[in-house]
Amino acid sequence: MKLNHIGLNIQSEEEIVDFYKNILGFQFEFQFDLPNELGDNIFGVNKKIKVFLYKREGILLELFVHPLNPIKGFSHFCFELIDRENIAAKCEENGYNVIRIKRNDKADILFIKDKAGNIFELKMENNENVS
Repeated sequence: MKLNHIGLNIQSEEEIVDFYKNILGFQFEFQFDLPNELGDNIFGVNKKIKVFLYKREGILLELFVHPLNPIKGFSHFCFELIDRENIAAKCEENGYNVIRIKRNDKADILFIKDKAGNIFELKMENNENVS
């Protein structure tokens, strides 16, 4: 089994460029509209929804534009990458939430959030720290 894509709620199209493209480095693949009936049958949202697909290094994101607030919990995605400090700096410069937990004997634990509340853990490539 392999992961095909990750579907996320986002609140505005601007978030796609501001966060997913400019900060995380994902590139546009294509866009489609999810029809009302399909959205209602699968997700319980009877409204035509714009969906954008963006990709980086084999990770495909399916971004659903809808102002629905996500439910709080522990859900998050973890990306392992070599440029995590650069991404954290871009988040701070652009007003995105960065959560950093300092540790004495290991690399910092680092999480970022988009404006819709989606949470991403950023680990350094080949790092063994555990969240």
